[in-house]
Amino acid sequence: MLLGISPVRLSFAGGGTDMPEFYDDNGGCVVSSTINHFTYVIAHPRSDNYIQIFSPDFQAHNKPVKFKNLVPRKGTEFPIAFIQYLKYKKGINMMISSDVAPHSGLGSSSSLAVNIVNIISKLQKKKLNLNDVCETAHHVQRSVLKAPLGKQDEYICAFGGFNFITFSKNKIKVNPYSFSKNSALELEKNLLLFYIGARPSDNILTTQINKTKSRDPKIMTSLKNVKSIAETLHDSLSNSDFTKFGQLLHKGWIQKKNFSNDMTNKKINTLYKKSLKLGAVGGKLTGAGGGGHLLLYCEPNKQKSVIAEMKKNKIKHVPFSFQSEGSKILNLYDYTLSK
Repeated sequence: MLLGISPVRLSFAGGGTDMPEFYDDNGGCVVSSTINHFTYVIAHPRSDNYIQIFSPDFQAHNKPVKFKNLVPRKGTEFPIAFIQYLKYKKGINMMISSDVAPHSGLGSSSSLAVNIVNIISKLQKKKLNLNDVCETAHHVQRSVLKAPLGKQDEYICAFGGFNFITFSKNKIKVNPYSFSKNSALELEKNLLLFYIGARPSDNILTTQINKTKSRDPKIMTSLKNVKSIAETLHDSLSNSDFTKFGQLLHKGWIQKKNFSNDMTNKKINTLYKKSLKLGAVGGKLTGAGGGGHLLLYCEPNKQKSVIAEMKKNKIKHVPFSFQSEGSKILNLYDYTLSK
């Protein structure tokens, strides 16, 4: 029996430039880190050729059927798409679950995608490198499931850690930061995460992709500005200038709001402005926007009032810590941990 564990992520800057519609011609970059919230895949090989899928987060269950009779249903379409694409025809009981809600802006779908590819390739005794895992996970999501998304999430969840990731037409490079433990803890202590509520739909990303394809002047300018901010934020992190990091989060959020009219709403804007008044230096919505999680840079001596304000508005504070490792597989029969 195999247990796959894959972290979700926080994206700090550069989101949108990881779309091939942009980076093929302009290059792209993101600053992102995995955190200690995870997706899980449990895979138990069967003695027959029947495939059974459980998805407790969606209260969904596909009864045991042979590969040729697999029919996706709400809640199980995700693992079934990967099983079919990777042509895994042996018997298996598979359960998928996550620490975070769907459409929460933490890259949980890509975390799960990487997780499933790792598990299935392990069962097939295929040795895929991390880039192959990422590209397979992205292809199935984007081309098979038709999910509008960039490439950063698969790479950060697979590689793990705190990274500056660059994108070009022919190459994606993951550049890890070499923080001291104290520096990482200092940054971590200055960040607050709040769950606003699930993003309503994929319309934000679909609109962004279509506008990028048509070279809409407003979004192209914003994407280039977002890329520049990500590069500057990368420099600030490299120099452990965390106050500037917080200020750049704010600048990036201002640019990101130009991607779509649905990027934010009155409730989110009010919460963000109030947080700044109470002492936060900057922040942003994680993921595509429109909901999900609100990330704030706020020094510890000012956090109590921000947390209290959020609680008053029934917004949940989500404690987290940085996670240094990427997707892993635990073999529950021999208790060894392997990538």
